[in-house]
Amino acid sequence: MLICVGEILVDVFDEDGKQSLFPGGAPFNVASNALLYTKDVSFYGAVGKDEEGNFLLDFASKRPFKTLSIKTLPDYSTTKAIVSLKEGERSFRFERDSGADYHLSIQDIHWQEIQDEDIVHIGSLMLSYPEGVSFFHSFVHEIRSRSKAKISFDINYRDDIFPSEEVAKDVFIKALSEADILKFSVEELRLLSGEEEIFLGLKRLLKEEQMAVVTLGKEGSLFYSKGKIVKVPSFPVKPVDTTGAGDAFYAYFLASLVNHPSFIEEEDSLIKYLTYANVAGALTTLRKGAINAAPSQEEIESFLQKTSK
Repeated sequence: MLICVGEILVDVFDEDGKQSLFPGGAPFNVASNALLYTKDVSFYGAVGKDEEGNFLLDFASKRPFKTLSIKTLPDYSTTKAIVSLKEGERSFRFERDSGADYHLSIQDIHWQEIQDEDIVHIGSLMLSYPEGVSFFHSFVHEIRSRSKAKISFDINYRDDIFPSEEVAKDVFIKALSEADILKFSVEELRLLSGEEEIFLGLKRLLKEEQMAVVTLGKEGSLFYSKGKIVKVPSFPVKPVDTTGAGDAFYAYFLASLVNHPSFIEEEDSLIKYLTYANVAGALTTLRKGAINAAPSQEEIESFLQKTSK
């Protein structure tokens, strides 16, 4: 089972003076997209008691989550990410004053559903506030005391929500040391490790027992574990919107890890599932939004069949 905890927010696309809303937030994107590839997925988050919060609650309630726990907080606002697009590439500006997304509590977790074989994926946006940092480390400690579940963490670095780069690096390095499974972009890896070379950066940041995937943009992705790297190329597409491509990739990777835990131990299987995850990320860029844009398993396989001819 995959259990995702963290930010749920609205992505606001502003194009030519017209605004359109899409559900967003990296862990919510991962949870929603993973439902395309595995059966049991749960999500925990928080929204404000406002129009945007109602929009997200309605959207989430129509998804077949095993457990859906989204608190509605009357004293806070639903977090917004204002998304600007230029030639398919996106940039974010957060509207997060008195935002609800990081006001989480371990008392809200259904602890009986977290089993030894599960993966608990935690979002990173909460780490820009002391309340979120406190929740993150308390949550990890509680998971460790109750089960052998694997903890997943996506760096998802946003420089505009921290007072400085040095503060952000300190917070992220402490957080990533707690996880079993990590996801970096190559830029995030270089920032946090201080190393230009990917292998050296991973060696510097990770402990022996940790594993990581690194997204490389148009070049694909790689998997790292115990000093070994496996790199898999991606497929060229003409993006419409890159929002959520990394989340779709990681949703596929985590869902595969839930479905087939041993695939990371066999290089052929690892290449196979990383290839599928790369395609999931690539095809997501062909539509707007981060969730409804993700491809089905059938679409991924059809794309691979066409490209192999």
